[in-house]
Amino acid sequence: MIFYFTGTGNSLYAAQKLADEGEKIISIVDALRSKAFHYTLNEGEKLGFVFPVYFYTVSDPVLELVRKLTVENAGFVYAVIPCGASIGAAGGLLKSELKKRGLELQRVDALVVPDGALIFYDIDSPEKMEKQLEAATKELASIKQAIDRGEGNRITGNPLLGRASLAAYHACMSTKAFYADEKCIGCGKCASICPAGAIEMIDGRPAWTKNKCLKCCGCINRCPVSAIQYGKKTASRGRYVNPVLK
Repeated sequence: MIFYFTGTGNSLYAAQKLADEGEKIISIVDALRSKAFHYTLNEGEKLGFVFPVYFYTVSDPVLELVRKLTVENAGFVYAVIPCGASIGAAGGLLKSELKKRGLELQRVDALVVPDGALIFYDIDSPEKMEKQLEAATKELASIKQAIDRGEGNRITGNPLLGRASLAAYHACMSTKAFYADEKCIGCGKCASICPAGAIEMIDGRPAWTKNKCLKCCGCINRCPVSAIQYGKKTASRGRYVNPVLK
């Protein structure tokens, strides 16, 4: 069983590559919304967590799920964390939180992928992102082999630092700078995919009706006409969506 959280598709892509035939892949957002927190696995079945690192720590929806999760019969427990460069303290924090639930995290892998956090900085060229995704695909094959063999590794990252990094993450959750420009076609995709439920369609246009969101960048990257902006700089920046969502 694999739990995943995704904004631009990287984590869903990784989860699908890691999954065995017939293995359940569960959206963390869907699990939270349906309050599905108890799972019974087949004896010795692997348990995976795949989610992007935000601010070098574990994002709120992942922490919320883990803190409510009960899993029976879990075998090898692992995490694959897509990132732009580093996962910081995310591995250590996840290990600490899972231990409280009676689950021993045995392996963590950072997976460098195209970074779609364009609300903070310009993203790489399409050519560079294509090469990054090709490299990530090869790395996933290697990671899966290690997971299938039950190979643990040294999990780094001070959980205290991970918790401290949450303050920086929470300080950047404001939705105030989001808006839809004149290109908006009113399709409603942004509202339908927002994991925080922060967007509503009002008079045919998206409105950010919650003060905070998760900063997953799904709305701005996945808008079919690049109409969603964040402040004054994103109009000139590129967009990124993993092919699994196209």
